[in-house]
Amino acid sequence: METLPPVVTIGPESPPKRRPPWLAIGFTVVALTAGGLGFGLGRATGPDLLRSGGTSPASTSSSPNVFTISGSMTVNGRCGAGGYTDITLGGQVEIVNQDNEVLGVGTLQGGTGSCSFRFTVSGIPEGERLYGAKIGNASRGVIWHSEQDAKHQGFHLTLG
Repeated sequence: METLPPVVTIGPESPPKRRPPWLAIGFTVVALTAGGLGFGLGRATGPDLLRSGGTSPASTSSSPNVFTISGSMTVNGRCGAGGYTDITLGGQVEIVNQDNEVLGVGTLQGGTGSCSFRFTVSGIPEGERLYGAKIGNASRGVIWHSEQDAKHQGFHLTLG
């Protein structure tokens, strides 16, 4: 008769130790609070305040590091209708750099006629190679100027 190897008996597995649920909830609350505070402080003190044209003294045009861009948008045709539904009073104007990073945001304000608008974007940092204006939807593209032209001429755009 053949001998069999010895049988090793393994006891029942002990269940993994469970951490109390309040511990996970506590860590989550602490992480969300710290992240929210960090985000809020970063937004209040970071470079985005300069880009937003906020009310900080650093974002006024009297600062040697920032300037204001002015311009106009004219639609020859029916603005707010047809292919121009994105060009309306209050429409967004973005000023971007050569890397397509948003430097400042403004809105289209009333102008001389129903299809003519003006805009001003403050707090634009100096020192970029190119400055571009984006108005309306993404398919409209970007109009580019040098810093000197953006400062002195602004952006005057016409559609239609």
